[in-house]
Amino acid sequence: MAAEGGAGLKTNDGRLRVRDFMRHAGIAFDSPDDRLTPDDTLMKGAFLHRELRRGLVLHASDAIEERPFTATSQLPEELSCIFFLEGSVDLSIGDRHFAFQANRGAARGVAIMNACPESFARASRGRQHLRHLVVSATPEWLHRDVLEAVADTKGGTRLLRDHLAEYRWTLTPRMVELVRQIFSPSPLIPELRDLYLEGRAVELVAETMAAALRADRREAGGGLLTRHDMTCLQRAKDFIAARAAEPLSVETIAREAGISASGLQRLFRAAEGRSVFDHVRNVRLERAYAALATGEASVQEASGIAGYTSAANFATAFRRRFGIVPTAVKRSPA
Repeated sequence: MAAEGGAGLKTNDGRLRVRDFMRHAGIAFDSPDDRLTPDDTLMKGAFLHRELRRGLVLHASDAIEERPFTATSQLPEELSCIFFLEGSVDLSIGDRHFAFQANRGAARGVAIMNACPESFARASRGRQHLRHLVVSATPEWLHRDVLEAVADTKGGTRLLRDHLAEYRWTLTPRMVELVRQIFSPSPLIPELRDLYLEGRAVELVAETMAAALRADRREAGGGLLTRHDMTCLQRAKDFIAARAAEPLSVETIAREAGISASGLQRLFRAAEGRSVFDHVRNVRLERAYAALATGEASVQEASGIAGYTSAANFATAFRRRFGIVPTAVKRSPA
């Protein structure tokens, strides 16, 4: 799973331009800015995309996103182990939506199993610092290599076979160190770099599977979501998306999702790492951002879209969410 929206995009000067997406046969590109030219930069920074072994891919980026855009492609059957250090990204895989955001406290990981090929869309809101790492492994690699025993256990089976199963957990100190080492590798001769990266990628996948197994042994309320949990969570998200402009209560959302209010809060904490109303607030802020970026709303109107009566409170929340003030979006050509 490549957060730029297309595995295999190449860059020689640390910039991903519009033309890099347009010339890639497997990617469709769109942007709310119809003034973009093929030479305009969408992202700039450091990118790494490497198939370390057949079926094991490492993707990392430490970059600044310059403009909002959406890239769509096809995602193969694979387990994705995702680690966000800075920034936030919205993804859609098939008909499911995922929101990823760096945690200001303890670092968290996300594992998603795509059990069959699906459509994939990655939406960028505009200027932000994105620093993230993804290790993807095909089921063939998982069974062929060191994780065959894990894959045959109850927890491994759930994670590997339940389509779009999602698991989020707090990283252990060892996993934090592995991610750090990939971003800041020791100076080695070039011939050993892939071996260095492969060792750490393999360990990250193994740690991810171990975390899934530990969660499976816990009582209900652990980190791994059941199919019923995911259905209730998606119903809640769909209801929030459809009624974001209306007054909402946790009880109302929970009733529509077919779960108790406390159960819904538990689901959002486990799956999103935030409360129900943190999610509602983010949805409203994202709509305000989109209205500003497309010129459909003034800053004052965007404040109302986000549900704020105070312009100062809106600006504070907006800056905390996107890293810029609302007026900067209004001024930007993107």
